[in-house]
Amino acid sequence: MRPVRRDVLRVAGAAAVLGLGSACARIPVESPIDARALDGRAQPGAPYVRALPPASDATAEEVVAGFVQAGVGPEDDFAMAREYLAAPAREQWDPHAQVTIYSGSQELEVEVSDDGEATLVVRAVAMLDDRGARSLLSGPTSREITVGLEQVDDQWRLTSVPDGIFLSEAAFETLYAPARLYFLDPRREHLVPDHRWFSLKRGAPGLLEGLIAGPADYLAPAVHSEVPSTSGVTDAVITTAPDGTVQVTVPQAVAALPAAPRALALAQLENSLRSFQPLSGVRLVWEGAEGSPADEVGLERALPGHRPIAAGPTGVISLADISGSDPAQLVPDLVDIELGSPVIAQDGVLAAALTSGDSTVVLASSDGSIALREAATGGQFVPPRIDDAGYVWTSTRESSGVLLALSGADPEHDAKIDAPWLSGRRILALDIAADATRMVVLSADTGGARLDLCAVRRDENGVPSALTEPIAMRPSLEDVTQASWYDEVAVLVLGEDSSSGEQRAQIVDFASDRDPLPPLKTSTERIAGTVVADTIWASTSDGTLLRSDGDAWTTVDVDATDPWFY
Repeated sequence: MRPVRRDVLRVAGAAAVLGLGSACARIPVESPIDARALDGRAQPGAPYVRALPPASDATAEEVVAGFVQAGVGPEDDFAMAREYLAAPAREQWDPHAQVTIYSGSQELEVEVSDDGEATLVVRAVAMLDDRGARSLLSGPTSREITVGLEQVDDQWRLTSVPDGIFLSEAAFETLYAPARLYFLDPRREHLVPDHRWFSLKRGAPGLLEGLIAGPADYLAPAVHSEVPSTSGVTDAVITTAPDGTVQVTVPQAVAALPAAPRALALAQLENSLRSFQPLSGVRLVWEGAEGSPADEVGLERALPGHRPIAAGPTGVISLADISGSDPAQLVPDLVDIELGSPVIAQDGVLAAALTSGDSTVVLASSDGSIALREAATGGQFVPPRIDDAGYVWTSTRESSGVLLALSGADPEHDAKIDAPWLSGRRILALDIAADATRMVVLSADTGGARLDLCAVRRDENGVPSALTEPIAMRPSLEDVTQASWYDEVAVLVLGEDSSSGEQRAQIVDFASDRDPLPPLKTSTERIAGTVVADTIWASTSDGTLLRSDGDAWTTVDVDATDPWFY
């Protein structure tokens, strides 16, 4: 048991890292952070952050706090942070294992006991793993970390510390930036993003290493890469052109590929590098000339639709032009049918909706090329969603652990896709991304709602066969009832603000966390929006249609419900 006497030191977190220019912020315990641009030898635009070594007369508490704050200095493999460690901890510590991101508005608390140990308490808000995948916590969470202490030459040093580093939110945002590693769907028609965070100091080499290492576990079974899994990919030469833009010379490992896979690999490289803000204007140089491989192979970002539709008194109507007396009907075979939750494929042909009190899923088309059919009956179904491989996705509300993939081409190709992790749960909503690969599923049980991100496994013809094991997303809203794709890396959710009790919609973005929209009427049942649309639409249980440009909601005088985009 520890002795009763303890000394406690509370120090403010490193919250005042304000910029990348000449900003300089003082951190308590005499550990300042200086941020300034590096010279041309380092990643363009990367900040230089200086961590200080332990003072010769530093107390045990100050050494613990100083080690935490020294995580801002990655130079020479975190050499400055290692100065706080005694041998052999200095060699054993792995700073790259993870990043604990803590609230800079809270104090760090260091408690030293008389038995050679200290306890550090941080208010963690997120974690970053060794591959750059960030996990947001539901809120600031107290975490206790025990470290060992001893005196070496009359100076306190740490004998045991957990692997990884600690960064305040402000320090993390200064030292890291989001990026998207792009992989290919099995049909090689879409670039599928895998969102990560990378050190600004590492820059392009870090992204290239990420492409070599491959996608996240949930995505790996569903995508493909033409970038060779060889260290030669990181041999790309990075230079700055006279106009200040960054140039990346295509590595020989990629240049030596046959023409078709090389074009795909170059598209992966170019789009991945450009997704990293400091490299947004990067130019690929190959055989002494610049090229645009994405144009060559026809690959581009897969974004959700922008043309608004809704269920009218009957049929599927357009909300694109509501100035006339009667909105245009879009699906001839559905004109006279009372329906809900209509959806149309992005190419404007395949359509689906719910009828008969959501107990039937009907398929049709805008041009008559697909015969009207009742594709699923005998249950309460969630609103259907369509992918560009020609499948309509839905599920019964009470899940038996399967989703339905209904073929727009041939009923014989309808499939039940196993999702055992949904068994026994109530499905509230699902949506498939425009890349036809990533899917979000909102479900609930007695423990509350859960938003999962998974991927669809397909063959080279786009036929789905399975869902991957999901990872959890964490909206901060309570009682979430709807979730749909808003952007490549953002999901629009509908729920309740825990602090005000108001019904709110929120954009849950993998890069910029959470962005709330204006409060809604408590009777709102459906919301629809995408990053490429001009407005966000909503409908209420009393039949009111609402529209917002992001600042406020206005009522639209159209008899319509269940808005959506295609």
